[in-house]
Amino acid sequence: MNDYSKATELLYTGLTAGGMDFGNPLTIPYYGTTAFKAGTVAEMQEVARDRFSYCRFSQPNREVLAQMVSFLEEGEKSLIFSSGMGAIMTTLMTLLAPGDAVLCNSNIYGETFLIMTDILPKFGVRVDMVDFCDNEAAAAALRPETKLIYTEVCANPVHKMADIPFLAKLAHGNDALLMVDNTFTTPVAIRPITFGADIVINSLTKFMNGLSDAIEGSITASAEIIKKLEYTQPLFGTAGDPYAAWTMYKNFGTMDLRVRRQQLNAARLAEALEKHPQILKVNHPSLESFPQKALAEKLFKNKETMSGMLSIVLPEGEDGRAPMVYVDQFTKALRFVRFAGTMGGIHTTITNPVTSSHCDVPDDKRRAMGITPGMIRISCGIEDTDDLIREFEQALDAIER
Repeated sequence: MNDYSKATELLYTGLTAGGMDFGNPLTIPYYGTTAFKAGTVAEMQEVARDRFSYCRFSQPNREVLAQMVSFLEEGEKSLIFSSGMGAIMTTLMTLLAPGDAVLCNSNIYGETFLIMTDILPKFGVRVDMVDFCDNEAAAAALRPETKLIYTEVCANPVHKMADIPFLAKLAHGNDALLMVDNTFTTPVAIRPITFGADIVINSLTKFMNGLSDAIEGSITASAEIIKKLEYTQPLFGTAGDPYAAWTMYKNFGTMDLRVRRQQLNAARLAEALEKHPQILKVNHPSLESFPQKALAEKLFKNKETMSGMLSIVLPEGEDGRAPMVYVDQFTKALRFVRFAGTMGGIHTTITNPVTSSHCDVPDDKRRAMGITPGMIRISCGIEDTDDLIREFEQALDAIER
């Protein structure tokens, strides 16, 4: 079906798993069993090798979802994990060893930052944190022992971008791997493997699932890398939940419709909010004012297919007022937008990174990333675009300075 669009082909991907066609149903059923039986020792050996035996090792619903992710990311093979963080941690612990070094973008999701700065060093892995907005700085930080380069396409929540083709060349010239987090952008906007990445991680919980009703993560890479992860995943206990995988399999069918609308809404909302006098700064790669505009144009198809996320910066409280006084005024004035610690769902949500995703990151490190107490991260849903703009404008107008 390679002469059809990705959106159409996705609907007909993942129809078999482990040699099973499930009796050719229109919708793949949920397998709620913990194990599959065999009649003989020889059959059990075959099942364990090529089909399904115990669901911590392999499972039909996870396999179907993995096929869909591989198709979307244009990777050789994928593996489904209990969460995005489970996918990240399992991969790093599998591929790295004491004495190795990681070169990591300093503009990174808060919990990934903690893995890099707190967890990996305890296992003898050196991590060099560098701002990947500066290619020369990234190249200068490379060591002979660097085995992996890690980045997001667009940093959560400030949208600072990484030059994926440059980093791929840098990694491969050092016999290292490039691992890219595509959660913020999704394969609807960009497929990092086509730009040279070796490993792509997605928190499927967010935009790709989109309905805020299931948690899973994925790794897409070569069959060789996935084989290593298939060995360690059951040992770490990070295999994805079968019911969540089945839920996502169904929700993936509307991904193209949902995510394109979310990305369009984010681009148009960013353009509108940039004109509002209460806002100090808007972060979104579609804007003419975006510092890395040329890189955004190189990596993305167009302005309206980049990311469903944006962030805005409000002033911090002055004259002794609490630093987040204006954030509070703004959030209280919202009518339908929800204040929630997640992103990617069909309902627009906001959060304050200083008190959520980056709360454990030291203040000086946060500010170096561009994150201040007045920042609000916005995850656009599928609401009417004009309604969304009106919602934010009326809440901003309610701020009293």
